[in-house]
Amino acid sequence: MRAPGAGEITVAIEAAGVNFIDLHRRCGALDDGSPFPRGLGMEGAGRVIECGPQVQGLAPGDRVAFVDSSTGSYASHAVLPAARAIRLPDGLSSEVAAALMFKGLTVEYLTHRCIPVAPGDWVVWHAAAGGVGSIATAWLSARGLHVIGLASSEDKRRQALAGGCVAAFDAEAPDTLRHIRELTANKGVHTVFDSVGRATVELSLACLRQRGHLVSFGNASGDVTGFNLSRLGQMGSLHVTRPSLKHYIGQDSELAEAAQRVLRAFCDGAIRAPAITRLPLADAAEAHRRLQDRETRGSLILTP
Repeated sequence: MRAPGAGEITVAIEAAGVNFIDLHRRCGALDDGSPFPRGLGMEGAGRVIECGPQVQGLAPGDRVAFVDSSTGSYASHAVLPAARAIRLPDGLSSEVAAALMFKGLTVEYLTHRCIPVAPGDWVVWHAAAGGVGSIATAWLSARGLHVIGLASSEDKRRQALAGGCVAAFDAEAPDTLRHIRELTANKGVHTVFDSVGRATVELSLACLRQRGHLVSFGNASGDVTGFNLSRLGQMGSLHVTRPSLKHYIGQDSELAEAAQRVLRAFCDGAIRAPAITRLPLADAAEAHRRLQDRETRGSLILTP
């Protein structure tokens, strides 16, 4: 392990988050241009053990989290820019931080800055019992929105209801669209947040009211291809966006402000830590298999 350079810190990782983006980077579906060889994992938390020159505001012993595609978190240690580290409050453990931060930042940018949602709006959230979904449904509900959760099993739908959803359905059930339309007086919802992609895009579009927004932020079932944009006008002048977290936290100031919003929501009780499944770092392949096969609820973390 190299020593930290100017403006860098070394973190002893105590927990690493496992996210769908890790699967996409591993299999080559996502190429962010970083050189090989490269480590997996974008999200980690632990203690600062060394500071390079010109580091201000952090010292050895401080507890931090980080979200950084250039620094693999599936490791015992990471060297990263100090400006990209997020200082953790005393009441937030490294395990919870690793389960929360990447997903919390995802929800923050999607619902605070990507699309302007407001109290009273109706929202559909796919994979509502997952790590991102469970944070999103609680946070949106706390902000006064009506959230309809979609989840693949009865157990996950019960979890979505307990997490703040006003209703929960199976995206593959034939009557789901009818139920959503009935709940919204046949108007449709203001916004659909879809992390599934190809398998659900038609349902997502059909759920929307006129001038509604589809936020497609994942492709768990594959990319959406071959879509005729003219259909958006025919279906009610719909809006579609395909955002990426890196474009919303690329500046150090953006990351700091977004992280503080997530931490405030956690400390205020607006969001709770998702259910955590812990696996040893040596079982990273098993963690990826479980995530890929949709066997998980909440968050997966790896511990060195």
